[in-house]
Amino acid sequence: MTYRWITLGLLALTATAQADVQVNFVKPETFVDIKDNNGFQQTEILKDIEAHLVAQAQKYLPGRDVRINVTDVDLAGHVEPFGRSATWVRVMRTVTLPSISLTYEVLEAGKVVQQGEARLRDMNYQEGFSSYFSSDTLRYEKRMIDRWFQGEFRATTAAATTR
Repeated sequence: MTYRWITLGLLALTATAQADVQVNFVKPETFVDIKDNNGFQQTEILKDIEAHLVAQAQKYLPGRDVRINVTDVDLAGHVEPFGRSATWVRVMRTVTLPSISLTYEVLEAGKVVQQGEARLRDMNYQEGFSSYFSSDTLRYEKRMIDRWFQGEFRATTAAATTR
């Protein structure tokens, strides 16, 4: 009896290990906003967003292959010159909300089981509870991604666990 559970557990682990999550940024040079505090393009931000998308896909869609194409990124706030020295800082206002546009496909055994297009936006990004530290420069975007994954894939995750 215990061998059966061990075998099932190993099979589940193998299926999860084989899952592949790919994030592709389509024409990132045209994105509305991936600027750092100096007002210059900062593509390292995209690596952080990619890592977070991968982590959430693995959490909510275990054992499935996922393809995400990010078509636009607009970070929370707006980079503006500040003070006498005109130092560039990201200023957060209620009207400078974060948004990410993307398309996605979820595959099982090479077949598309779910696909769609989404524009993630958080109109109340400065309000409410966040599980991310204030020192995390992408805390608003990560919370927005988390909420989207919960809303979009919670039923998919529940269905997968009852099989």
